[in-house]
Amino acid sequence: MPRIRQLPSNVVTKIAAGEVIERPASVVKELIENSVDAGSTRIEIDLDQGGVELIRVVDDGCGIDPDDLPLAFASHATSKLSNAEDLFRIGTMGFRGEALASVGGVAKVTLQSRTRDRDTGAELSCDGGEHSPVRPWNGSPGTRITVRHLFFNTPVRKKFLKATATELGHTCETVTRLALAHPTLHLTLRNNGRTVYDVPPSADPRDRIGLFCGKDVRDALYPIDSGPGPARLTGFIADPSCDRGNAKLQYLFVNGRWFRDRSLGHAFQEAYRGLLMTGRYAVGFLFLAVPPESVDVNVHPTKSEVRFRDNAAVYSLVRATVKKRLLQEELVPRLEAVPDSVPIGPRPDRASYPEPPLPRSWMVSPPEDNRPRLPFSEPTTPPTRPDKLDETVPVQPEAAQPNPITHGGTEPTGIDNGRPMEEPASQTPADLWSFPTGTALQIHDAYLVLETDRGMVVIDQHALHERILFEQLRTRVRDGQLEVQRLLVPEPIDLPADQAAAVVEVKESLAELGLDVADFGGNTVLLGSYPTLLARRPPAEILKGVVDVLVSKDRPPTKDLLLHNLMATMACKAAVKAGDKLTAEEIAYLLQLREMAEDSHHCPHGRPTTLLFSRKELDRQFKRI
Repeated sequence: MPRIRQLPSNVVTKIAAGEVIERPASVVKELIENSVDAGSTRIEIDLDQGGVELIRVVDDGCGIDPDDLPLAFASHATSKLSNAEDLFRIGTMGFRGEALASVGGVAKVTLQSRTRDRDTGAELSCDGGEHSPVRPWNGSPGTRITVRHLFFNTPVRKKFLKATATELGHTCETVTRLALAHPTLHLTLRNNGRTVYDVPPSADPRDRIGLFCGKDVRDALYPIDSGPGPARLTGFIADPSCDRGNAKLQYLFVNGRWFRDRSLGHAFQEAYRGLLMTGRYAVGFLFLAVPPESVDVNVHPTKSEVRFRDNAAVYSLVRATVKKRLLQEELVPRLEAVPDSVPIGPRPDRASYPEPPLPRSWMVSPPEDNRPRLPFSEPTTPPTRPDKLDETVPVQPEAAQPNPITHGGTEPTGIDNGRPMEEPASQTPADLWSFPTGTALQIHDAYLVLETDRGMVVIDQHALHERILFEQLRTRVRDGQLEVQRLLVPEPIDLPADQAAAVVEVKESLAELGLDVADFGGNTVLLGSYPTLLARRPPAEILKGVVDVLVSKDRPPTKDLLLHNLMATMACKAAVKAGDKLTAEEIAYLLQLREMAEDSHHCPHGRPTTLLFSRKELDRQFKRI
């Protein structure tokens, strides 16, 4: 066994650099965070070869005293902490005292700085950890740091750097995060002498978001504000129509610091549940302001992860605030007309269209009166617009950490001046819920077209019926009033062995939805009952749709998410399909029941149920305007 010995300082520096400095973007992050802590109003960043050969950061901050320059490159030397208690109330971007020491250990660095109360400044060089004497420097107030030949003395690390364009992209993302967190900061980024970003100070954060993320995102944003309290959430969220295929446009900030957190990302996505298609991600820019002592930023060397003292309350705050704001907006998508430049080809022959399937009967037996009967229960009272969105038990985030949502089976109290956070009340515009009494036209046995005061509305009959079935099923399950039809003889259903096992494993959850399943041995399960609400479809068809949900996930879903997905699938299987011919009475009744839906503009899977083609757009297409 070798003897224990103290590592040389240059080796210690390189080890620390490996934790903090991964690529040029890491250097830029550390340097501009120091500039922000110095009170800078303007920061200029110049790169050469994406930062591999040169990084220069110039600011107009408070500067560094000449006597402190040697300490700037010393490990764990900082002006931002004085004792251990300060670690629990950090109010600056940096605090570890490792950044310059780490950079100086793997690059050739020149530090030049001047304070505002001195006529001249001073400069110091650090070449792979070796310091030069302090020299006079005649420059303007502020600090200038030049980093050359990154990883020149660690060639293995340099080999792992990516192409120039890739490294530049990472640096641009670093600048984006800082610019969004500090909207009054003037930032300039240049690479090889070419300006990449020139971000002027702006009073409207929307302009910065538009600069970095595009006009389409900027125009789709809704401001949010949870109101004053111990914790406050502000920022912007995008309309569900402005979704993305990944979560790259979900930015989280706490006290001006960008961070990543799977739990809060999950809370943000949960607020959009039912408004987005599977695999799509919402766009948002969320800024949390919390007392410094309630958040721990000393978790990761790069300061990209934090821990909240009450993570459950922050989760609830994010989810409730975003959902409340979405309920205030009219989320009916607009029907986009074909651009004028797109040629319209010849209409195909009618014989080339496939014949629609034969329509199914809407009812098993004749009704007692002349009213149409859709395959869900009729309202006992006239349809009214709901007062608030129904809530199920919040979903547990799938992050590997303590459950931030449930305490004894109930949702935690949100942060709102110490008072319990109420469920968000619906403030959807009233005109969204009202339709004229005229007759709607069914086209292609799939869509309903009708006139409104605002233009022409096109409704997907399957998506709307699916939403109505889903909400009625959810309400009855929640209230314990789900009507169940038991089969005289249980129906055997053969499934692959893994699927049969998955069904039996969640039979308690299926029982809550009216599906009584039992293991019959081998690859067979017995279905003993089904909800009468979904009697339009064969019970086996509904159960097989449920199986698809169970086997589509890599990991078992939480009970709440499982119930949501199963109810959505059951409603989808039982709803009318494209190709089902509807009578005028059935169409009118479907539109009447639409007014009862809490979220009539999207189906449970996130597809839109309704498109609005405005009168102005019609006039524009026909060249009237």
